[in-house]
Amino acid sequence: MKIGSTRKDYKIKKKIIIKDNNPILTFDYWYKKASKTVSEPNAFCLSTISGNNAESRMMLLKDYGNKFTFFTNIKSRKGSQILKTKKCSMNFWWKEIHQQVRISGNISKLQNKLTMDYFYSRPKESQIAALISNQSRVIKSYDILIKRYKNFIKEYKNKEVPFPSNWVGFEINPLKFEFWQGGEFRLHQRVEFIKVGKKWKKNLLAP
Repeated sequence: MKIGSTRKDYKIKKKIIIKDNNPILTFDYWYKKASKTVSEPNAFCLSTISGNNAESRMMLLKDYGNKFTFFTNIKSRKGSQILKTKKCSMNFWWKEIHQQVRISGNISKLQNKLTMDYFYSRPKESQIAALISNQSRVIKSYDILIKRYKNFIKEYKNKEVPFPSNWVGFEINPLKFEFWQGGEFRLHQRVEFIKVGKKWKKNLLAP
């Protein structure tokens, strides 16, 4: 099925805004702008390497600054891939404002206390969902999973949910950023930052 006719034209003509030639400050500026319009600005596509293949899935960012934090099950596919390669890539797509940010770098585990603090800040229902899910594993049926979930809800109604040891936090130490802004006639604006030592080298890229 040909779907080329579904393309949308970008009307933004303004010059791309980069803050102080600093990708961290620029991301903060762009993110705050996106949060005013985009329904889930913290949603991003996480890509990891599995052998000779790449895999991607949507995640939610939980914190950012010099590093970018998210949480997951370490025994999931992405968890095992991260542990093996120590590398990943993130892609934020903010359709409503015609902007995209790509970030790649090294990744490492958060301290366990920080992970536990965040885990217990979540709703109890979400804690239980994390506890019972063997993420990425084959299951016999969704009904069995829901039944188990409901049983755990009853069991831990008036007591603390045990912390699942396979639930971890990861933080990405960025080594490369690319800021993309859609332009008319596909003349998009792209600015790349590559970390060289402790400094960032800026490049303009062709659309």
